[in-house]
Amino acid sequence: MAVKPYRLAFADVSRLADDALAGRWLSPELFATAPHGSRRQVWLAGRILLSILLDKGPLPLLAIGPNGKPSHPQLPHFNISNSATGVAVLLGEREVGCDMELLRPRPRFMAVARHSFSAGLVEWLEALPVEEQLHAFWRLWTAHEAVLKQQGGTVWQISSLDLPLDTLCPAGRWLTHLAVNGALIACCGREPFPAEFTPELVLL
Repeated sequence: MAVKPYRLAFADVSRLADDALAGRWLSPELFATAPHGSRRQVWLAGRILLSILLDKGPLPLLAIGPNGKPSHPQLPHFNISNSATGVAVLLGEREVGCDMELLRPRPRFMAVARHSFSAGLVEWLEALPVEEQLHAFWRLWTAHEAVLKQQGGTVWQISSLDLPLDTLCPAGRWLTHLAVNGALIACCGREPFPAEFTPELVLL
């Protein structure tokens, strides 16, 4: 069987944000670092989903990079993205980036686009029919975030990117979009994505 260059999983946060599940799928050392407050549920859900997808026993303590991206030398490259209600995990043979956003209204999205995207992308976005602009905005936004996360960057660097309209990713990178349960997921990596690429695990 051919090795998959990428693996993707998606889950509803409410299915996984549970201390009992955390005790099964996370190592005690990792579980002890779980935040309290509003971030706890999505933090637990993302790491439990990663552990389920890997299926190699309890997830070990993860190192945190300078921009907050977790990693572990004995695990495949991975990236976690979440919204208030959903979480996605992307695995890859080399560095990957994943961003997920619920397809929802966003006030002043065109102003955000003008501040964040290159002039060429803004011009293209403004030329679309009004009813298509919001969805296109989310495609552009998730693409920028996935590219930055693949590179280990942060959302604050979006305006520094100058992504080409045809690929929405730099040379030597590949990007794909998937719609899952009302969310748009952008995945970025160093190998092309298979034409049939889809989540192999969905927990709703």
